[in-house]
Amino acid sequence: MLAELILAILIARLMALILDRFEIPAITAYIITGIVLGPSVFNLMSTGIPEDLVTLTFLFLLFYTGLNVDFKGIREYVGRSLVITFGGVGLTIFLAVMFLMMYMGFDLLPALVIAVAISNTATEIVVVMLEHSYEVSDEFRRVLVMSSFIDDIVAILFMSLLRGAMVGEVGAVSFELLKLIGFFAISLAITFLVMRYAPRLVYPLVVNWDYLLFLSSVIFFGLVFAAYELGISEIFGAYIAGLVIGMLRLVHDPTLVYTVRVEEFVSRMSTVLEFFIIPIFFVYIGYNTLVSQLLSPLSLIILALAFTGKFVGVVLASIPWGKLTQSLTLGLAMNVRGSIEPAVALVALERGIIQQDLFSAVVAVSLFTSTVIPVIFNLITRLKRI
Repeated sequence: MLAELILAILIARLMALILDRFEIPAITAYIITGIVLGPSVFNLMSTGIPEDLVTLTFLFLLFYTGLNVDFKGIREYVGRSLVITFGGVGLTIFLAVMFLMMYMGFDLLPALVIAVAISNTATEIVVVMLEHSYEVSDEFRRVLVMSSFIDDIVAILFMSLLRGAMVGEVGAVSFELLKLIGFFAISLAITFLVMRYAPRLVYPLVVNWDYLLFLSSVIFFGLVFAAYELGISEIFGAYIAGLVIGMLRLVHDPTLVYTVRVEEFVSRMSTVLEFFIIPIFFVYIGYNTLVSQLLSPLSLIILALAFTGKFVGVVLASIPWGKLTQSLTLGLAMNVRGSIEPAVALVALERGIIQQDLFSAVVAVSLFTSTVIPVIFNLITRLKRI
């Protein structure tokens, strides 16, 4: 098992290096590696990957996603980003649920799971896409990242409900949702109060790298454990932990020590994740994907629903704030998918809510959009300032 896993990581990293020359995200390379090594093609990983290891890698992935949230742009762009997010998410969910139920014969819950999964925008891909772009204004950049962050919140809330298997009565789901929101609000409120009224207590922990690592470890494992014990879902605790550490950037400090330290921590965390954690998770996603279903009629239909709903919803919602060119480009950029979408589908697959065909369809959407859209976006920004 260990030898197979090491071989998978080796091939995944080599594949990522090759595809990077074509500006294709590493996540795509990892999923493709899992498909090729899995039972769909060569079946070189007969024993698979232990689920506990996959869960741990997923927790670190969500922690890193939370770390990358830019709170500085929240005040100025939160209103616009909320409208854009719910325009794209709302129309995508509506189209997907209606079509899958009325024309494909799926029940409400599987249709809703797929709709939520394909309605999300991948913040991690957006960040990489912007780093490789050319003429992009700061306003466009902040609105795009903020909107994708709100998308993640919606998807992670839903995924946490699925992870807790709270898919029964409406009252039970409502109670679980209130617990999630309460946990989210209390965690961020306590962090804000500590930074606002007791910055001197935090400063020694941030300045010293060893103390910062200790603080981050305590917050990460503490919130994950607390979320698990409260029955909320440990994945939500991991995401909140990332947000809490990321909020250190908001501390008013003329020396910029907080910001520099947090960015240094994010950079080092990124290195560790890319070394083996992210490859393991997405190789597992690919391993569970049937290649025969990636280009099935169902996958193509869901891809069309995902792109149409997101593109039209975002464009219509963003027109009041900008030019048509910016709105069209934003609609394209918000269509990129990545890690959260297959993760939502994986949780639903493990819970028996959806079958293999729907899971493979979501992976197909993630593969296609994360491969094609960054290339198109890069070309657009090269030709015209957005």
